[in-house]
Amino acid sequence: MKILVVTQCFYPDIYAINEGVTTLVRHGHEVTVLTGLPDYTTSEIPEEYKHGKNRRQNYNGVDVHRVSIIPRRHGPIWRSLNYISFVINGCMAARFRKWNEFDVIYVWGVSPVTMIFPAASLKKRYKKKIFLYCMDLWPESVKAMGFKESSPLYGIIHRISKRAYSHCDHIAVSSKPFFKYFEEVNQVPMEKMSYMPQYASADMLGMDFTKKPDGHFDFLYIGNIGMAQDMGCMIKAIAELKDKENVTFHIIGSGSEFENTKLLAEQTGADKIIKFYGSKPFREAMQYYSICDACILTLDGSNHIGDTLPGKVQTYMAAGKPIFGALNGAGNSVISESGCGRAVKAGDYKGLAELFSDYMENPEKYADCGKKAREYFLKEFTEEKHFETLERGLQALIE
Repeated sequence: MKILVVTQCFYPDIYAINEGVTTLVRHGHEVTVLTGLPDYTTSEIPEEYKHGKNRRQNYNGVDVHRVSIIPRRHGPIWRSLNYISFVINGCMAARFRKWNEFDVIYVWGVSPVTMIFPAASLKKRYKKKIFLYCMDLWPESVKAMGFKESSPLYGIIHRISKRAYSHCDHIAVSSKPFFKYFEEVNQVPMEKMSYMPQYASADMLGMDFTKKPDGHFDFLYIGNIGMAQDMGCMIKAIAELKDKENVTFHIIGSGSEFENTKLLAEQTGADKIIKFYGSKPFREAMQYYSICDACILTLDGSNHIGDTLPGKVQTYMAAGKPIFGALNGAGNSVISESGCGRAVKAGDYKGLAELFSDYMENPEKYADCGKKAREYFLKEFTEEKHFETLERGLQALIE
């Protein structure tokens, strides 16, 4: 197939879509990408992308077209301008730039939902269909920024979200609770949706990440550090163990709440047993599984964002590590169904701290969790299964 991918987020920022388009090329497809400029890691545009530089690139056989954006910097105003600038410049590029021939449009749907609009412009111009892979819920996601359903702005974003989703010919959702939300909130017909969970590399299954028992316990978190991840719950749970000398918590990642998370760790004294590493490329981050005993997962439970199944779950499972979490929805269900660990309700930091303590006091209770995690991963979350589903869905739209 000839696939045109629309995503505001792309290399050199660290996102799963980087590996995704590379895999599609490896499977024999021709891939073109419409994207913005990389600004997620530092919140600024790198020097090598300023002043019109590197607007056309080749990434692992993918023809990449970049449009200018306003850097996200810090705060909701700058982030909104960042989103709007991609929509405007992306739509202009879609309407007036010369594009490679393509059969179908694939939108890699993390936030913001507005990245669908450049795809809609391409759809209108070339009469091609849109396949959306949805990993974030809109307008629900704006609640994590502090907006109430009763606010006028939320109502505007709700209407924008409904319009954006209406342009899509098929929506594949990464978490099963999304079905009900899309049908009830955005009036998306059930027959336009399908389930396609995120995946992790099966290469990890053949790697031995076993950490030899040494009397010291190491817990690992890898992923985005934003409001939806409820890092406050994690830090407060860690603070309950701050006086223990035989435990370290390793936190890898960055995001809008990175500095606030570090500040809370200092205020609560949790920083005594935490190491912050910042963002790491996937291959580099893998080495940290070898130094950890178990992994951590937290999500905000105040709205439907907590229903998502974060991609880190699949990676944790592929590494064969027990998972301890504080979350609701799909993530809680997967941990329970697979037997790969234990989870409490979202926001229950004391309950999460008790899970950490129980693991440290009774590690033998969790001896089979890693094995169960990998067994569940093989059944549900392999790369092969994901791309078979994706390619079948794209081909169906073309036909």
